Amino acid sequence: MKFILFVACLLSVTFTINTPGQDSLCNKSVFVEGITIEFGQGLYSVKDEYISKEKYSGTIPHLGLRWTKYHDDYGYTLGFEYQNSSDIKNNNVSANIYQFSLNQGFLYSMPKFSFISNDAYTFLGPSTDLYFFYNKQNIAISGFNYASSFAFLFSVGVNSEFILPLSENLFVESSIGFSVLSLGFRMVNDEDEDEEAPAKLLTLFAGTNGSFKLGARYFIMENLSLKIAYRFQLVRISSWTPLISASDNLIIAVSYGF
Repeated sequence: MKFILFVACLLSVTFTINTPGQDSLCNKSVFVEGITIEFGQGLYSVKDEYISKEKYSGTIPHLGLRWTKYHDDYGYTLGFEYQNSSDIKNNNVSANIYQFSLNQGFLYSMPKFSFISNDAYTFLGPSTDLYFFYNKQNIAISGFNYASSFAFLFSVGVNSEFILPLSENLFVESSIGFSVLSLGFRMVNDEDEDEEAPAKLLTLFAGTNGSFKLGARYFIMENLSLKIAYRFQLVRISSWTPLISASDNLIIAVSYGF
């Protein structure tokens, strides 16, 4: 079946040379399959009011691993992302930040359209995401002073991808993903007389987890490609003591298809 689909894509490209109006690429040929490894570095800022009302900022690396597969009429993705830095500071006070996410989703092809005189492809579908955040301040504590906090989100949301082939080997790619409904967990103060629950159901406005990517992919070989991209992530939780974090990274990704 895979061989038949591959041949169909090749025939589509061949006939397009002489027959206007037909597809130059099929959805399977523009959807990158296989394993992708991402490395990146960028800026990070966080305001975790469970610990402090001040903003902490610094640099943070990014590591990602993603597996993708295109079936008959949809794509499937499974990804893991991890960030950790001890260089997040407010004046002379530093903090160790750990955050990671595990996400999976389905991407269904939308109608093709023309963009800058090229065929453009859009994929849209549901997703689920596990997100964990941990903040540990590097300060001495005593009594009931708190120097660490965590947050956890289990979310259902939406993923989308936009792919614009500029040539046979060069693609422009963009993706957006965000949570719609989340089950959230947050560290709470046991000494608080309000006895706030550590777990809540959060809407998009109370527990936001979103990301955006924009980059260019170049195919070195048929099954090997290199991608350079900008990535932005925003996490905002307001149902408890507010937490908001943002990071932007320049990423280099290597994808191998099989």
